[in-house]
Amino acid sequence: MSAAMHPDYLETLLLYYEEEIEGEAYFAELAGAFDDQAHRDKLTLLARVERHAAEAVTPLIARHGLTPRDTAALVASGQAEARATAADWPALLAEMTESYPGYLRDFRALEAMGPPADRARLSFLSAHEVAALAFLAREATDPDQSAAPLRDYIATAPDTLVG
Repeated sequence: MSAAMHPDYLETLLLYYEEEIEGEAYFAELAGAFDDQAHRDKLTLLARVERHAAEAVTPLIARHGLTPRDTAALVASGQAEARATAADWPALLAEMTESYPGYLRDFRALEAMGPPADRARLSFLSAHEVAALAFLAREATDPDQSAAPLRDYIATAPDTLVG
């Protein structure tokens, strides 16, 4: 282990990677529960954001020789969580607005734990929460344009994202 790596880094990296896989399945499954096509489309975009974030850190998982839990089990877990969530758009947004700032703090903490060689991809992972928070803020004021931050994130790659 590198002197620049926090002792909990690898375990946390693996957990957060697995949660992105679960998150993709969660949003994809949840999309099917909503009747409003605009809501379905936004949930599908959120699923794509989760997948894009996971793909960005997949090289780190490989570099560090980490073995994620079975993908089918992660997908089933995300789908089960979605099925336990009511298809209530305002309630979903309220829950996300309350919990996502904490997720961003968690991802920023992971960035700080990681070795310098991993930081660009870790920053990109954190950026997916920034995009989700921007989506939530816009959804409250301009729902027709709220998906733009999600699309922008999907259109970027870890080596092109600045900040």
